[in-house]
Amino acid sequence: MIAERFTREARQAVHDAVVEAERLDAPEIGPEHLALALLDAPVLAGFDLVRDEVVGAFAAARRKGGLSDADAEALRGLGIDVDRIVASVERTHGEGALAAAPKRRRRFFGNHLPFTAAAKQTLERSLFEARDLGHNTLRQEHVLLALLSQRGLVAEVLGARGVNYVELRKRVVNQPT
Repeated sequence: MIAERFTREARQAVHDAVVEAERLDAPEIGPEHLALALLDAPVLAGFDLVRDEVVGAFAAARRKGGLSDADAEALRGLGIDVDRIVASVERTHGEGALAAAPKRRRRFFGNHLPFTAAAKQTLERSLFEARDLGHNTLRQEHVLLALLSQRGLVAEVLGARGVNYVELRKRVVNQPT
C-alpha cells in the first residue's frame, strides 16, 4: 500500500491538502491542494515562492472554470476569448460564478472529501519517483516531483515561478537522505 511508505511529513502534507480543500470549500481534493500543502517543503526553500502569489494564481484559474493560462491561450488561438466569456458570465450570474464549487456529495462514512483522479495519480506517481531515485520512503519532494511531472495547472503555476521538474529533481538527487 502506498500510504505505508509515506514519511510523517508527507502524510502531514496530504492531511494539509485536505485542510486546504476544505478551506477553499472545494468538493474534492485536487493537485492544487497538494501543491498548496507543500509550498513550505524544505526542498522548495531556495525557490522564493510567495504563498499569496501561488494562491492567487490558483484562484484566477478557478475563476476561469479551472482553465490554466496555457488553456486560455490555446482557446484564444481558436478565436475564443476566455476573459470575455468569464466577464459575461459574471455580469449575468455574479462574480466568481465559474469558480463556485458544486455541492459536496455525502459519503457513507461521513462527509469526507474524495480525491480527484488527478490527485490520486499524483500520489501513485510519487511512488515511482521515490523508486526511481532509489528511496525506500515517500517524502514530500516525491509528491512535488509527481505534481511537476504532469502537465496541468500546478506545473504551470509553479513553473512560472521557476519551479520545474528538472530543477527540483536535481535538488532532490543532491540532498542528503
